[in-house]
Amino acid sequence: PEPCPAPEPPKTQPGAPPGPTRWGICSAGAISHDFVVALKTLPPSEHTVAAVAARDLRRAKDFAQRFGIPRAYGSYEELAEDPNLDVVYVGVVNPAHLPTGLLFLRRGRAVLMEKPMGLGACEVAQLVGTARERGVFLMEGFWTRFFPAWRRLRSLVTEGSLGSPLVLRGALGFALGGVPRLREPGLGGGVLLDLGGYGLQMALALLG
Repeated sequence: PEPCPAPEPPKTQPGAPPGPTRWGICSAGAISHDFVVALKTLPPSEHTVAAVAARDLRRAKDFAQRFGIPRAYGSYEELAEDPNLDVVYVGVVNPAHLPTGLLFLRRGRAVLMEKPMGLGACEVAQLVGTARERGVFLMEGFWTRFFPAWRRLRSLVTEGSLGSPLVLRGALGFALGGVPRLREPGLGGGVLLDLGGYGLQMALALLG
C-alpha cells in the first residue's frame, strides 16, 4: 500500500500576526498537563503556550512554572480577556464544557475543546451556533483524527479501495475503575462520553 500521507504544514490565517500560534490553556488539570506536554514536542517557531488559567491562582502559577508559561490567571474570564492569544484549549471537566466554551467563543476566541464537546446534542448545537455567529474556529479534540494510520484509512475508504463499508466493529478499554468521576452522571461520566466517542466518531466519519 501507499505510505501514510505526511502531515499538512500549518496554515497562517488571514490577518494573523507573524510568528507561532499562541495558545491559552484553560484549566490546570491532568488532561491540560498532557496536552501541553504534547504541544511542547512541536517546534516553538510554530506553537507556544502563552498563558494558563485555573479557578485557583496558585494552581495556575504552579502549572505555569512547570512549563515555562509567561502568564497565569486565577479565573477563566481573565484568560478570555488576554489579547495576546490565538486559540484556547479548554480542558475543564465535561459539565463545564458548554459554559466555558461559550465564554471564549463569545469573546471571539478560537477554541479547541477537549472531547466530548458537550454532554448532548443541544449543548453542541449551542457551541457550534455561537462559533458560526462569531465567525471563530471551534473543534472537538479527537487526536485520533490526526494519526497517520487514520489518515490512510480515510483515503482508502474515499478511493473505494475497501469497497462500500457497511459495519464498523471496534473495542477500546482501559482500567478506569479507580476514577470516581467516570461513575458520576453529574460530572459527565459514563462509557459513551469518556471512551465510546472514539468508536462513534470513527463510525460517523467512515460510514456517514
